[in-house]
Amino acid sequence: MEPRSVPQYIDRSSRGFEILLAFMVPIVFIRPFHQGVGFFLALILPIAYMKFTLGRPDGFLLHVAYRCGLPIPGLLDRKVTRLRR
Repeated sequence: MEPRSVPQYIDRSSRGFEILLAFMVPIVFIRPFHQGVGFFLALILPIAYMKFTLGRPDGFLLHVAYRCGLPIPGLLDRKVTRLRR
């Protein structure tokens, strides 16, 4: 009996949904108020997101936001008390 072959991309993370979300948020929320700004942000945000996250581990931007002082709920385990504010 021969072993089954495992696809090479099985552990590869897919960021398609995140990029789509970065594209759709300006279209849905900003475009009804100001079309030009909505389209501009819909073009710029996905490109900036891909540039900042390409080749970085998952959750990289969450850790950057935490280092900048933004409160990120659920980033640290509740049992770790000495690192929490």
